[in-house]
Amino acid sequence: MEYTGIIKFFNYNRGFGKITKDSDQTDLHLHISNLIQDNEISELAEARHLEGEPVIFELGTTRQGDQAINVKLNLTKRSVGYVKEYEDGKWGKIEDFKTKELYHLHFTKVKGSTEKYVRIEIGEPVIFTPNVNEGRNEAIDVVLIDDRYPIELFAEFDDLSASLKNLATAPHLAETKNEYWDYIQRPTNGVPVLFSYLNQTFSRIKLQDKILFATSRDGKEQFAYFNTGLVTKEQDEIFAYFKKNERYQPQTLWGLTIPEWEFLEFNTDQSKYTKYFSELPEMATFFEDTETTQLIFDTSIKVTIKKEHIKKRKHRFPEKIAKLDDNSFFDEINRALELATKRARRNYKTAIPHFYDNKIQFLLPLCITSKIDADLALVVNRDENSYVAHTVLTLDQAFNNARLLAKPDREWLTP
Repeated sequence: MEYTGIIKFFNYNRGFGKITKDSDQTDLHLHISNLIQDNEISELAEARHLEGEPVIFELGTTRQGDQAINVKLNLTKRSVGYVKEYEDGKWGKIEDFKTKELYHLHFTKVKGSTEKYVRIEIGEPVIFTPNVNEGRNEAIDVVLIDDRYPIELFAEFDDLSASLKNLATAPHLAETKNEYWDYIQRPTNGVPVLFSYLNQTFSRIKLQDKILFATSRDGKEQFAYFNTGLVTKEQDEIFAYFKKNERYQPQTLWGLTIPEWEFLEFNTDQSKYTKYFSELPEMATFFEDTETTQLIFDTSIKVTIKKEHIKKRKHRFPEKIAKLDDNSFFDEINRALELATKRARRNYKTAIPHFYDNKIQFLLPLCITSKIDADLALVVNRDENSYVAHTVLTLDQAFNNARLLAKPDREWLTP
């Protein structure tokens, strides 16, 4: 016989929890081995978001009493789908896997969105509750099947946010303390820019095979570390140190992974773990020495605006500009682009290089409502013998992206 209930709590690391049965509100023991394989509920266990999930289960008996067995997600209350669209780091659409209906997605409806930075990508599998709000389909209580970022897939952190805040504020890492690591327009009281910087740097480091590994002399311990690209006030390089994770599994029962490494600390070469390594790891590089000319925006080259691409980002513009008809809208953009080009002729630092999609792009200030203060950043790509402007970023997005190559000059992109 099948019963319905709600998962009251679940400790993934220890592999157990409790289910509250709907019929009589009694609590039943739940062991991780009783989650049905090849089912969304087991994927959720990996994502650490089981609490509050509606489930269907059967009863089993052990020496400790009744327990829930053959536990699966109650898909009469929850749905499975994929992220179809996602814009501005805030909103998008989910397509229901079975019905193909579209549901509005807002990042605040994602479980855990108040606890960590939300990474949502198009094509991402999710579990959600279908809802109707003011006549519009919306997805609520959205769970990302695997919400880990590259650095989290590489290593386990006791508390990644706390580790990054320590990196940003620790006295012996004072140079990072002098940087502004929060968003400019919408502060979070956290360090989202540092979070993004570390993940992008790590991805590049991994691609370039610049993570160094070592084994202790007795062969019992293994270590790894990489160069973060950050420095102390004394210009000493800061490294991220790791040790082999005793819990490591390349593939768990449910098909995901427990990271191979465990985070130790951010520190200089004065760390006690440096003794295990015979050399220092190299920084990530984003361009070759022969390509340094790509870091300077050539103001003699024409910039072509991809109008259809820009129109899709109208919601990022100040309201009075976004409401203009197309001709007036692009007249304003062309005037702002001409002003930005003039500024770049006087000061090459106006065009800020950033690295995206494995190539160098430029960020130009779009000063529309003011001739001094930027409203948005225009993203410009080199395309054969011309530049192409295909999108705009908010100042928060631009600042976040620009920090990967270097601390942005405060000519216009300023916190």
